[in-house]
Amino acid sequence: MRFLRLIRAVLREIFEEAAYERFCVREGFAAGKHSYGRFLRESDQSKKPKIKCC
Repeated sequence: MRFLRLIRAVLREIFEEAAYERFCVREGFAAGKHSYGRFLRESDQSKKPKIKCC
């Protein structure tokens, strides 16, 4: 049973379900279209490089 919980937790991290849940808790949003769109925009911004070279 522990193994199945571990696999489920890993899959939730891979497919960003856990990250979205943490985002909703942190921002105080209910799960929905608007909050998911905001989550996607915020996660896209965090993947961009912060420093540009030359």
